[in-house]
Amino acid sequence: MKQLVIVAVFTASVAIVGSAEAQQARRAAAKPDTRPPLCEEVKVIATGFGKESVTGFANGNLDLAIDDAKNRLADKGAKGFKVTKRNVACQYYIDFGGSIGKEHKCTASAQLCGKG
Repeated sequence: MKQLVIVAVFTASVAIVGSAEAQQARRAAAKPDTRPPLCEEVKVIATGFGKESVTGFANGNLDLAIDDAKNRLADKGAKGFKVTKRNVACQYYIDFGGSIGKEHKCTASAQLCGKG
């Protein structure tokens, strides 16, 4: 008769421990990720003749700079990247006049954020 009681107590204690572990797992799964996102402002400048071509250069250089920033943030543990606030602004840089024309300066910027 004593053997049955010991077995029953052992079985009940395993069930209680298993239940507590399951509750902890449910709490951990339900807890929202409170870590702040890792963000980096990315900015490049391009100059040249013809506003359209310089805008294209600035956009291409911005894409390369965003890739570099993704690598830096990934080294810090970020993942799931999102690019926001992407903008290209151009202005006359130098007016050479005559047949040479005006040189443009374009500044491209974006914000890159990843989940930490």
